[in-house]
Amino acid sequence: MSILAASLMTLATSPLCDIRDHGAVSGDGAHDTAAIQSAVDACAGTGGTVLIPAGDWSTGTVRLGSDMVLELAEGAVLALHPDIALFPAVEIARDADITPARAALLADGVSGLRITGKGRIEGNGEAFWDRDFYASGLARPTLPRPGPAIELANCRDTHVEGITLANMPAYALRFHRCDGVSARGITIRNDPRSPNTDGIQIRDTSNAVISRVDIRTGDDAIVLKSGDRPVDNILVENSYLESDDAALKFGTGSRVGVTNSVFRNLTIAHSRYGIALFMIDGGTHRNNLFEDIAITTGGRHPRQFPVFIDIDRREADRTLGRIVDTTFRRIAITTSGASLIAGNPDAPIEGLVLENVVTDVRGAVDVTRRSAKPRGNVQIAAQAGSTDYSTRPGHMVLAHVRGLVMQDVSFSEAATTDQRRAIIGIDVTEREGE
Repeated sequence: MSILAASLMTLATSPLCDIRDHGAVSGDGAHDTAAIQSAVDACAGTGGTVLIPAGDWSTGTVRLGSDMVLELAEGAVLALHPDIALFPAVEIARDADITPARAALLADGVSGLRITGKGRIEGNGEAFWDRDFYASGLARPTLPRPGPAIELANCRDTHVEGITLANMPAYALRFHRCDGVSARGITIRNDPRSPNTDGIQIRDTSNAVISRVDIRTGDDAIVLKSGDRPVDNILVENSYLESDDAALKFGTGSRVGVTNSVFRNLTIAHSRYGIALFMIDGGTHRNNLFEDIAITTGGRHPRQFPVFIDIDRREADRTLGRIVDTTFRRIAITTSGASLIAGNPDAPIEGLVLENVVTDVRGAVDVTRRSAKPRGNVQIAAQAGSTDYSTRPGHMVLAHVRGLVMQDVSFSEAATTDQRRAIIGIDVTEREGE
């Protein structure tokens, strides 16, 4: 039998598990959790497709399986039911920084899973927050809430494509301890004020591709965190990112580090940070490339950082981490803020390359009047030995850097006529031979 014939036979014999055949009724006011779970149980392991057809559906936690497709058809809206009891807390992995997940779609230890389609997952975010949350003055909701909406943990060969996630109560999609995974062509839409609504989290995961995504959210658009193992060989490309916090972030909680990763062909807009690399937990970020990226800062915050890099400590008795061999190439910046790239006197940034970085400064704010650098989390305080160069009057501040290579780093004419200097260097040495 030919390969084509075998493939056609597989398609012909793979079941289609329509949730309506398992008891789901569109728009009837009841949640469809049991019907969706029944369809998943019928299709898992067969290569078949669980179909969520056009219509209005509602769910609590559903556990997905291996060797199956979950398809949200065009016109399908799968809403998170507002009863938090339908989202039991599930411990996925023992990790000091991870609380149990209350996911809508949960896959743990699976392979060969596809989540695809043109449908939408509706998070019903405000239904899970404190009453009148936006007017309450609270930094974060005090009530339990679902999150991530999609939790993929300990997975292999697992892929998400095409779907839309909107109005999330917390994180949208998390890859946790996965290998060989991807998100392609997905859309995430959250209010810029929404709390803890990261778009995609990549945690303790290797060999992942994020491509053609469009994320506009209140918290980090894409954040990489390395708790117990490296986040390694990640490709993020051909995407649009917008965040009230960081569009692209190496997050706090990185005790190991992000390594051997590439971020390219990105448009970042209306974000407080364009690219933010935090190292406060003693790990090492190594060999990472950022190229062909357009960054326009913006949003609610008066102080903005198109590029922000910092080495510090979460607590005074912790070891300082490292940031090694980081390259920025063909970066176009439009901002009223300034880039701050700073190591520590006892842990300098090593091997930094800035090549063809162009900054257009518009409506520059007075950085000398806005003190205290960001720390990646409002609950993290300054420690003894911390350095803070955020009020130095430069469009780009470089501090405690070893092995710097700069080529074609320039600033607009407006930037050269205001009261800031173009570049301020503090304890910086260039690479030998440059």
